[in-house]
Amino acid sequence: MEALGEKVRAAPAPKQRIVFEHTVEWLLQPSLRLRLSPAACAALKDVGLDVTERLLPAYSFDTWQRTLAIVVADLYPAVPTTDAYRLLGRMLVRGVERTAMGRAMVSLGRLLGPLRAMRRIDETFRSADNYVESRFTEHTATHCELWINEVMDQPGYYQGILESCLDLAGARDARVEVLSREGTGATFSLSWR
Repeated sequence: MEALGEKVRAAPAPKQRIVFEHTVEWLLQPSLRLRLSPAACAALKDVGLDVTERLLPAYSFDTWQRTLAIVVADLYPAVPTTDAYRLLGRMLVRGVERTAMGRAMVSLGRLLGPLRAMRRIDETFRSADNYVESRFTEHTATHCELWINEVMDQPGYYQGILESCLDLAGARDARVEVLSREGTGATFSLSWR
């Protein structure tokens, strides 16, 4: 097709946002699977994640977001949503520690310390999925800001992840606060001693 003598190119198809198998494995450790109710397991199967089967190499963003919502509702029914997602984020990082790849990541984080580990957090996020991007801004040796482009309308989830990452990297009295929300993303303040 030509318009005014120029060839018109079709716009590239948008990249499908996916979450990699090991990320789902970190969340659905055997200890968590045993805590899920039969209703939650059925709901997960309905959204495309059968906890009784071998995990797929990747899951869609929609499946992941719905999986997190099902798990939060099942494990933390009496906890406010933001706090429940924060607990789930912490639980996911603790699940990382139980895998060979995760143990290597934790060892590296401890070796680097909190600041240098946070400088590399974008690489960590990129290993989990193909759509999360972050921007790190260092203010002092114990305070930084981190912008994340996609927080799935649940910044508490990333607060929990970041708190646990800081803890594992050796931070003392780590605090992660949501500074602002921009579209689908958020900016966090991270501080520690």
